[in-house]
Amino acid sequence: MIALVAAWLVAFPLLQAASLLGLRLLNFAPDRPWNWLAYGLAAPYVAALLWRRDPRARFGAYVFFSHEAVRGLHFRHPWAVAAAVAGVVLLQLPAARRWAPSLRPAEIRARLRRFVSPGPRHRSSDPL
Repeated sequence: MIALVAAWLVAFPLLQAASLLGLRLLNFAPDRPWNWLAYGLAAPYVAALLWRRDPRARFGAYVFFSHEAVRGLHFRHPWAVAAAVAGVVLLQLPAARRWAPSLRPAEIRARLRRFVSPGPRHRSSDPL
């Protein structure tokens, strides 16, 4: 399941490049500069996170597909919205949850606490 989503995301730069040749599919269009960033960098990055089973993979995919759904609504592309919703639904299946488990809030809070307060600071014995 995740391999399907990752392969789909890896194909996004190719579909964006094909829009230069006139292919108008989903949200792909050559005249929008943001597309080149979203489909050329973000989509392959999310695919790599999913493939490597990174702890942030599911979150990254949800953010990317939410972005796609909002853009599809904005540009009135119902098939783009449907494709984004399909990506989210695929990530909800049990096989996908085993492959890339959800973020664990307790671990994130502990990591943030270590980042914000790395430990006690040593006070100088100097009274000034």
